[in-house]
Amino acid sequence: MSKSSPEILLTFIQLDKAAKTPIYSQLYSLIKESILSGMLKPGDRMPASRILAQELSIARNCVVLAFEQLILEGYLAGKVGAGTFVVELFNLQLPHASRDAKKSREEHEINLNKLPPEKELPHLKFSYNNSAVESVVPFQTSSPSYADFPFVMWAKIAAGIYRNIDSLHLGYDDSQGYLPLREVIAKHLRLNRSISCTSSDIVIVNGSRQAIHLIAEMFINKGDRCWMEDPGYGGAKSAMIRFGGKICPIKVSELGMDVDYAAANFPNAKIAYVTPSHQYPMGITMPLKERVKLLAHASKHNMFVVEDDYDSDFRYNGRPLAALKAIDTEGRVLYIGTFSKCLFPGLRIGYLVLPSEVMAKQFAFLKAGTDRQNPIIDQAILHEFMRSGNFERHIRRMRILYKRAQDDLATLLTQHFGNTIRLFPADAGMDFIIEFLNQNDTELILKNADKAGVILLAVDDLSIQFKKPGMFLLGFTGFTSHQLISGVKLLKSLVEV
Repeated sequence: MSKSSPEILLTFIQLDKAAKTPIYSQLYSLIKESILSGMLKPGDRMPASRILAQELSIARNCVVLAFEQLILEGYLAGKVGAGTFVVELFNLQLPHASRDAKKSREEHEINLNKLPPEKELPHLKFSYNNSAVESVVPFQTSSPSYADFPFVMWAKIAAGIYRNIDSLHLGYDDSQGYLPLREVIAKHLRLNRSISCTSSDIVIVNGSRQAIHLIAEMFINKGDRCWMEDPGYGGAKSAMIRFGGKICPIKVSELGMDVDYAAANFPNAKIAYVTPSHQYPMGITMPLKERVKLLAHASKHNMFVVEDDYDSDFRYNGRPLAALKAIDTEGRVLYIGTFSKCLFPGLRIGYLVLPSEVMAKQFAFLKAGTDRQNPIIDQAILHEFMRSGNFERHIRRMRILYKRAQDDLATLLTQHFGNTIRLFPADAGMDFIIEFLNQNDTELILKNADKAGVILLAVDDLSIQFKKPGMFLLGFTGFTSHQLISGVKLLKSLVEV
């Protein structure tokens, strides 16, 4: 083993500091259980004791004691200069899921012969311009830094794929997606989002929009209620409406989607769409307590939860929480991931993680009815980019650059606007909220911005019922320092008009 082995994020470790059990003993037990259950795999490199102690806010000695006991018992192995690794456990009988859990998952499966019939498409109340070519202009949101993408390495990998193109299956392939890519995505999710899944649970899609539309087509019948964060992602709202869903706007509090409000007002909803890691657009991370509350309601009311983890790779502050999917024990969460934000939108590759292999096959069957499969060559290139470690290196580098860009933009805005604005810097993502305290005329600001060539996204345009006048979403990635400086000056001039 070497330091080139991936270091796993132990986001699933939750210590009870009020318990009588010593902290080091809790940590020892949780890591041991994770190894026995398969969450931690042979070869996984554990975080350095100093870093893990900082993340858990505990004494470093507690981590050292837990690691030493696990090494003594043969679960971990340490190598000087390389780190501490999970070892291979031979002839070990791993615990199986209980019959009740298996039955619960099976009850969620959908008979392929009972797929919902085609529905009339209701008049959409939301209109979005999705056909135009987007330009990269401040303060456009979700714009990757193309100048910092390793295109030379990507091209080298692509050339290798084309040289051996005859080794790929070039005919009609599995609609579920290129198997090696699904395998490396499953590994990435386990290491970075604490999601325990296999390649059989994953369906490759053409970005998060297709994933949401497939979910709506599979589950929504006319009149079914759908919890939607308000403000929230318009693409999800339009997908649910298209297939007959009735939108239930759920206000967003400082804890993310207000689960108590949703449960009190719309208890029998069929679907809940949430962005718990980085709420779009308010940038809030839903705490663990609220996540557990959401899953408990979903279990009690037979509701599915769509977790859109659209930009979870970019987290800048604090210890990351495990994905909502990672703590779902009853197969209620449908997890959506995409490479559009972390790589580039033109790639058009995303993925769905379903509660079971059977459900994944059903989604693949549904997808096959529209576009059959994603281009195999693009999938093969992405697979090699991830397998070779280039993906993780790129993400680590962009976290540093994007954090610096966010700090620079916040500093510029404070310098030029002073106490006339309020900023909501994000712990994750590629954009944050600015509120103009003395300007509540959202339409006037948008009109002036359009004339000046500045891209502004009003939070009100993402809202149905719970409006937030004077608030706008500013993207901070993909721009040069000169562009940010010019953009802020221009923004100040148009707000003062």
